Amino acid sequence: VCEITGLEPGAVHNWIKRGYVNPPTGRKYSKSQVGRIILINMLRDTLALEKIAKILSHANGNLLDRADDIMDDSDIYSCLCDILIPAEKNEVIDIKELFKRTEAYLTDFKEPFPGAKERLELVLKIIICAWESAYFKKYADYLTEKIQM
Repeated sequence: VCEITGLEPGAVHNWIKRGYVNPPTGRKYSKSQVGRIILINMLRDTLALEKIAKILSHANGNLLDRADDIMDDSDIYSCLCDILIPAEKNEVIDIKELFKRTEAYLTDFKEPFPGAKERLELVLKIIICAWESAYFKKYADYLTEKIQM
């Protein structure tokens, strides 16, 4: 997991200790756990861990209990990739367009309970906003490097 994400083992252990990620079975993480770790890593440049936990809990209830999940974390990550990667290839940075793509992606989503689709859509939109914010922050940092002192 650390090789894939570039995270230090201590960061992942901290998230496990704080109840954001289930501990691995043996030394192996499940697909869902890897999805959760990647999602947290995607968001931590722009959001505090407590807010990330609140966002993920809005879609998946108790973060350590998969029984109440609206959508598996690996599927949330896959959904975001399906929305963001084509948008970035086409240089789409219009948040309204990204939100339309999110709504279209969820058109056939089967709710496990009433209101689940709305909750999931909100979570995806928050993650997309945070991702785009991180992109613009990195770009601003890049441009700032061009300032001569």
